[in-house]
Amino acid sequence: MKNLTEAYTLVALTDQNAAQWDEFVLSEPTGSVHQLSSWVEFQTKIPGREVAKGFGVRDKKGDFVATVICVQMDTGFLGKKWWYSARGPVVNMQKNAAAAEFLFRMVKRNLTQHGGMFWRVDPYFSETDWQRILDLETKPAVQNYQPTDTLMLDLTKSDEELLKEMKRKGRYNIKQAQKHEIKYEVYADGKFTKEALQQFWDLNIATTDRDGFSGHQKEYYRHFLRSLPETAVLFLAKKDETPVAAAISTFAGSKAIYYFGASTSDNALRKLMAPYGLQWRMIQYAKEKGCKTYDFLGIAPEGEENHPYAGISEFKWKFGGYRDTFVAGKEIPLNGFWYWVYRVMKKLRK
Repeated sequence: MKNLTEAYTLVALTDQNAAQWDEFVLSEPTGSVHQLSSWVEFQTKIPGREVAKGFGVRDKKGDFVATVICVQMDTGFLGKKWWYSARGPVVNMQKNAAAAEFLFRMVKRNLTQHGGMFWRVDPYFSETDWQRILDLETKPAVQNYQPTDTLMLDLTKSDEELLKEMKRKGRYNIKQAQKHEIKYEVYADGKFTKEALQQFWDLNIATTDRDGFSGHQKEYYRHFLRSLPETAVLFLAKKDETPVAAAISTFAGSKAIYYFGASTSDNALRKLMAPYGLQWRMIQYAKEKGCKTYDFLGIAPEGEENHPYAGISEFKWKFGGYRDTFVAGKEIPLNGFWYWVYRVMKKLRK
């Protein structure tokens, strides 16, 4: 540890270093909107998540080489808390594995002092990446908030190439949306109307009721758009003045993420294929913003035909692309006894 403390310094995320922090996160392949400084503002507006901390590792030159945002979460169990780092830490494991080791050790020590049963992380790591971190006690996460498998599009390809690599039905449905003259409204920079958010919300309710997914409260989406004005964008697809599909996506650095999607349950309007046209509009928007990849955010793992994502995976695969797979979340115990009790209780509840 001595050699690590001589090489690196742990600093907190502050207003003064937020710009440098974000520049680092956006420059790293493992970076995403979940680890930008603005993510702290978003998370702390959600009831039960009022505490969030950012920790960064600087090298001797003063440059960030690893960062992580930790959000305090409620277990719903005897008032006990835990910490969550969505898609964090951000670090280049091939170049800076030592910095990652320093980060994990120091942040674990800090979070232990602040209380909490465990710290859950789910970075964009491979199994090889995890093996580079020595002597770190981890357990498989009790629950995964982020998908292990996702579908990616390479946006460096031309529109012609992207369309050619789609499944025939995907191309056909995009043309159908164009034929039916679906129009698209784009609300960026945190500027959206009360009516637009309500229209998204109404479609979201229809979708969750139809497909059996659990959604969030409307305020959650409002905070998402307001707190992440430089990255989060609301899209509405309409036939004449009738909303038929909607989405909230993020565009951060080289990475676009299709975050929340919704569509009408009206059978006649569903035949207009608006969700396909909307995806193509968002892909175009991502390219305009300079994004290099488009992440569909979650598909069923290979061979799992009964997975909860099976239905939406069929829709997403129609756009072509390739599968990207990451290791499932891991938990780092902070309080051995209470963490053991927590895991036992989780098993009993199942």
